[in-house]
Amino acid sequence: MKSNLIGKKLGIIGGGQLGKMLLAECNKMDISTYVLDSSENSPCKSLCEKFYVGDLNDYETILSFGKKCDLITFEIEHINVDALYELEKHGKDVYPKPNTLDTIQDKNRQKCFFINNKIPTSKFNFFSSLEELRLSIKKNEISFPCVWKKTRFGYDGFGVKILKSTDDLLNLPETEMIIEEYIPFDKEISVIIARNNKGEVKCYHSVEMEFNKNSNQVEYVISPAKISRNLNEKAQNLSIEIAESIDLVGVMAVEMFLSDNSLLVNELAPRPHNSGHFSIEACKSSQFQQHLRSIFNLPLGETTHKGFAIMLNLVGDQGYSGKVFYENLEHVFNSKVANLHIYGKEETRPNRKMGHVTIICDKFEESYRIAKSLKDKIKVRTL
Repeated sequence: MKSNLIGKKLGIIGGGQLGKMLLAECNKMDISTYVLDSSENSPCKSLCEKFYVGDLNDYETILSFGKKCDLITFEIEHINVDALYELEKHGKDVYPKPNTLDTIQDKNRQKCFFINNKIPTSKFNFFSSLEELRLSIKKNEISFPCVWKKTRFGYDGFGVKILKSTDDLLNLPETEMIIEEYIPFDKEISVIIARNNKGEVKCYHSVEMEFNKNSNQVEYVISPAKISRNLNEKAQNLSIEIAESIDLVGVMAVEMFLSDNSLLVNELAPRPHNSGHFSIEACKSSQFQQHLRSIFNLPLGETTHKGFAIMLNLVGDQGYSGKVFYENLEHVFNSKVANLHIYGKEETRPNRKMGHVTIICDKFEESYRIAKSLKDKIKVRTL
């Protein structure tokens, strides 16, 4: 039987850590890979067959790159989607589909998708300018606290701010935005879901995310989430409903708020996701392998979870920018339950994701204790 993988050139748009981990799975399967990234120093450069540098938001750059490939995927959402539509017209397979990406690239469009498909989400309003927002506040149409989000180009806590009073508007950029109702949630959880072109779906167990209070970035991912079996099933079923509504092909993270035993969908990310890194060691099929299975229309892998996994993000320390140096990594190597991933980025800066560590133990308390200890010891600084 001829494999779906033989002879196909896979193009990956974006060459960051997600691309690097996806390439690791590609290389296990001997998949021919081309990568396009905006940086000459991409972590993916030495791991792919051919590497190209270019502007990911430039129509002609994406079009030219895509024409060299048989199948195109992406590890970053901020790319030129019009070029992906054009490649699709030229008969190229693009997964996740351009329409899926188009739906989520703009947060206003994404929220409208939730409303139109009766997906539970927080209330929101769209504003094209700060002046519009100020007028709405004067009319008492917006109440504090509330959540401000840029409609485009936000990531990792950037482009999101909790507004507590009109004073918080002073440093906001002039851009299109949405204002969401503030939800005093109990937990923020995520479900990684995979779907192939046949419509087969597989969900990983829900995970729970703990955020750094200063940077608003995910600090720990707890897997499985400390929620009831019933709530986990609800989260997975909601994710399946969304995946089918958005016609997903590939892997997607569905981020949700858990509030008073109810689930509200926050955002979608149709690509491998930081909240799914636990799957590399904790599951038989990682999210990266699952993404490849999905886009090549292969049977999906097993998502059974082993032990209690805590994924700790390693980010650049405050006050350090420049050539990276990792302090105290020997503590990871001295542990029998810790798994280290360094992303290969040459330069660090405050809060930049530089790597992660996954700890797996039979008991949650032990995994969490070790993760906290490593967090205190490992420093991401400069030479």
